[in-house]
Amino acid sequence: MRISFWHERCSWDAYVDSAPEASQYHKWAWGQAIEDTFGHRSYRLAATDDGEIRGVLPLVMMRSRLFGSFLVSMPFFSHGGVVASTPGARCALVFSATALARALRANHIELRQGAPCDLPWACATAKVRMEVTLPPTAERLWTRLSSRMRNKIRVARKCGLRAEWGGAEALDVFYPIFAENMRNHGTPVYPRRWFENFFLYAPNRASILSVWDGGRPVGAGIVTWHKGVVEWPWCATVRAPGCKYSGTFLYWSLLSWAAENRFHRVDLGRCTPGSGTYKFKRLWGCEEIPLHWYYWLSAGSRFPELRPESPRYQWATQIWRRLPLALANRLGPRIVRSIP
Repeated sequence: MRISFWHERCSWDAYVDSAPEASQYHKWAWGQAIEDTFGHRSYRLAATDDGEIRGVLPLVMMRSRLFGSFLVSMPFFSHGGVVASTPGARCALVFSATALARALRANHIELRQGAPCDLPWACATAKVRMEVTLPPTAERLWTRLSSRMRNKIRVARKCGLRAEWGGAEALDVFYPIFAENMRNHGTPVYPRRWFENFFLYAPNRASILSVWDGGRPVGAGIVTWHKGVVEWPWCATVRAPGCKYSGTFLYWSLLSWAAENRFHRVDLGRCTPGSGTYKFKRLWGCEEIPLHWYYWLSAGSRFPELRPESPRYQWATQIWRRLPLALANRLGPRIVRSIP
């Protein structure tokens, strides 16, 4: 088994497409998008046998004055980690990753495996992925909802809310809503360029769904798809007067569209059990899938606490919520580049 830094995109993506456990974020484009947006360097390790790829591990090096240096697969997404056809290829890739971390003087490695894996590293399962298995039609999906949820969707329709689909041009609608929502939750916002690159590198696998109240957008989200699964990595709604249930209507518009277009599942994104977002997503009949993130620590390093919801940073969250929106939007992209 030979491990090397891989430089050929087509063969890398062909292996990712053939590997059942691989996510779309293992593909070559996402490391490139991260490099172009945030300036972090990508390292793509491949295990080969007789010239054929038997496993891959995309890694991104992140350096921060506050958090030190660390390797992540993959930052800014819920999925990543090592994908291999054989246990030998997996072990060789993981061993090579630790050697790379030592050479780069990284404090730790974070592998976002998703599913459990036989890695001899510390494992955290603080987050869950909320996934809806879809019936063959939107009508059958409707009957699965509680009467309370159906009534909220009816109210939204009676109030005149409507859904629209768009591409990169709809970032003018999505980004202001998303930025305000992030500030309100005390979290630094991604730069707009991140989402522009999202569409640049995945032109046929991403759209923007928005909800309108008359001539005013009141909700929007980025929608992607891969191997029959729709993903909902980022969405937001604005605070609006009255009870029009724009968030409920936004989610229903996504799920009904996915059912009508014969997708199998919808991944509503990760959240923390017990949070408000978690409770809302449960209303859609989600299956809760724990995310297994594995950590290698260098000698003397502590277990990382880089999440905005960590108790260590709760004070910063409270301060961020009080910032003027323009200031939060200016400072946020500089900070979030170091928070994977």
